[in-house]
Amino acid sequence: MKIKEIKTYFAAAVWRNFVIVEVTTDEGIKGYGEGTLGDFEKTIEAAVNDLKPFLINRDIEINEITNFFLRNFFWRNGPILSTAQSAIEQALWDAVGKTVRQPVYRLLGGKAVNRVKVYANGFISGGAKPEEFASAAVKTVEKGYKALKFDPFGGAGPNITRADLDMAKQRIGAIRDAVGSDIDLMIEANGRFNTRTAIKIAKEIERYDPFWLEEPVPEEDIVSMSEVRKASGVPIAAGERIISRNRFWELLSQRAVDIIQPDVCHMGGIMPLVEVGAMANVNYVTVAPHNPNGPIATAASLNALVTMPNALILEFWLDAETVRHDLIKEYFDVRDGYIYPRDKPGLGIEINEEALTKYPYKKMHLEYFRNEYKYHGDIK
Repeated sequence: MKIKEIKTYFAAAVWRNFVIVEVTTDEGIKGYGEGTLGDFEKTIEAAVNDLKPFLINRDIEINEITNFFLRNFFWRNGPILSTAQSAIEQALWDAVGKTVRQPVYRLLGGKAVNRVKVYANGFISGGAKPEEFASAAVKTVEKGYKALKFDPFGGAGPNITRADLDMAKQRIGAIRDAVGSDIDLMIEANGRFNTRTAIKIAKEIERYDPFWLEEPVPEEDIVSMSEVRKASGVPIAAGERIISRNRFWELLSQRAVDIIQPDVCHMGGIMPLVEVGAMANVNYVTVAPHNPNGPIATAASLNALVTMPNALILEFWLDAETVRHDLIKEYFDVRDGYIYPRDKPGLGIEINEEALTKYPYKKMHLEYFRNEYKYHGDIK
């Protein structure tokens, strides 16, 4: 079986465009992958097109192609190239699974877990009032979610004022009071704080029993992340912006995190995600893939995650619901806060091909950029 064609599609979805790569085999089977990278979607398309001449008419041997990516280009492991390669790799797995009529997770060795807990994200904007945080949280829990992630810090960093920290605590406290102690709360910091500030934050929010504090410091600073983890009574999660397996090993070997968050869209695809999960397992660390992406990335993440005995939880975004539902013919089986893999070939989803061109590309964040930086040029 050979690669006959590779195409890229965009689906505008609130604050990013889902980047969808379609690989067609010489047997007429189509596999799909996702390489969503907010604000740089056109760059991903260009990278896929740059890789395309190396792949057309090539036998679909995924390990050989992945090794080709890693060994035959001077520039590697950068976010653009790695994201393009990730989307292609997912699409190849999808095509192979459809060809042999097996789910990808079965080709990877089968399920280690039968279901995965999900946490809801995208249910509230960061600058909202505490009572608005609480109201949005209650509505989300009423939909069946048992875990919520949100950023209460309102853009503060690298330091934080007492007023901003008090407001963050009010937001967290309002949600905790509203949803009770049975709901897991993930606190997002987006890597904005320095070491001392992050430690201070961790100590002051501990009373609310967070499930984790995410990216308290820039995650490229693994030494500082390790210092925060040692001083924190709250579990530390990180890894969404790490794309190299070598860097994940460094993160794990320095005991810098309790939970790793690899992203299937950026780290090379499904097999690298599985490999990093195995690294984490031997270090007694659990896996919670980063997934603010579209339904194809969700399916790819799920196929990898269910093969891991240390699978913890999967991010599940709530925005752009119309686009998400429209892109696949049968939506995910999410019940009582858990997602269940389907026993269907490939990634387990069927793409609605008509929807691939229904939500044309939009330049996101443009109005924010203009307002924040007083820029009034013509950006297209």
